[in-house]
Amino acid sequence: MLPWWFWVLLWTVLVLATVLVAALAGFRLFKRGMAVVEGLGDAADHISAGLSQEGTVVQYAPNPRRYPHGTDATHADPEEIKTLRDQGKAERIEARRVRRVTRRAERGQAQNMRDLRLF
Repeated sequence: MLPWWFWVLLWTVLVLATVLVAALAGFRLFKRGMAVVEGLGDAADHISAGLSQEGTVVQYAPNPRRYPHGTDATHADPEEIKTLRDQGKAERIEARRVRRVTRRAERGQAQNMRDLRLF
């Protein structure tokens, strides 16, 4: 049988070692967390510098026309709603075609004959 002071000494060493390991792990975690926060700050600065250049004018696309939907569409004449829906669909298709032709012209890419409506 071991004396009582051995058990006290053993548990004291074990508790101190556990506290030391926990403190070192906490310090390491804190340092890594601060590095992540610093990296996020640098990334935010880089993004904000790119977005706030002097003389840059942002052109937004116009808001699309809204056609009856929900209750308005439910209580309206079905033929009228179908006509409006088909008209809106045709407008969106045409807008996509115009954007596609413009984009390809800006990039110097070959155009699709159907997009140019040559045939």
